[in-house]
Amino acid sequence: MPLQKVGLIIAGLDPSGGAGILLDTKVFFKFGIHTCGVITANTVQNSCGAKGWQPTDEELFALQLETLKEDFQIGVVKVGMLAKGVFLKRALETFRGDPFIVDPVMFSKNGTPLVDDTEIYKLLAGEIFLITPNLVEAKILTDTAEEDPLKLLQLLGERGFKNVLLKGGHSKDPDEVVDYLLTEDGETLTYRRKRLNVHPRGTGCLLSSAVASNLLLHGDLKKAFLEGEKFVDKALKKVKKLGRCHEIVAV
Repeated sequence: MPLQKVGLIIAGLDPSGGAGILLDTKVFFKFGIHTCGVITANTVQNSCGAKGWQPTDEELFALQLETLKEDFQIGVVKVGMLAKGVFLKRALETFRGDPFIVDPVMFSKNGTPLVDDTEIYKLLAGEIFLITPNLVEAKILTDTAEEDPLKLLQLLGERGFKNVLLKGGHSKDPDEVVDYLLTEDGETLTYRRKRLNVHPRGTGCLLSSAVASNLLLHGDLKKAFLEGEKFVDKALKKVKKLGRCHEIVAV
């Protein structure tokens, strides 16, 4: 009997469940996908933000990846908080050929750095199937102060990223959020949503996980993008104030 493809999440553990591997897993399960997971770091955070983190041991991380590969047919790999840039390199080497959806989580919502080497994304650009930066992260990846999202998309493509989902939540538009998908064949898709008066943590995790889930289910990036965006629309309308600070997205 052929093995059913499953999803793999590589991300940090947010004890509050507002972001990271706990939220990613909820999204994968929502789409009926069995999920394997490897934690890059244990973090100290709650709904107000991150206070610190400790990375996973490198040998343990590598052994976990290799052990999963021995047993499962991985259909998609979603990467969130890296903690250590070398973790991305090791994961790409282990699951070479599988599509990687990488959310380049560089800072927490309260500004705490979440990776020791932001250059790793640029060095491995050609091996990443889809990268999903927000506007701030896109500027770092392109070494520019460019504000125009379409120019940022172009610059990211020129730097070797195959497919780019540029998230517009950090834009200054008070009424609308626009996300952009640039495909490796040069096509650009847009998705627009009304900006809601909510400020949950984990929206980047939510979208990248939803897109990764739909890519595994449908095998088509454009469909995965649109279905993922629709999923986020519904989730943002159901956020809950469970802690003292930022809302938690409900899936």
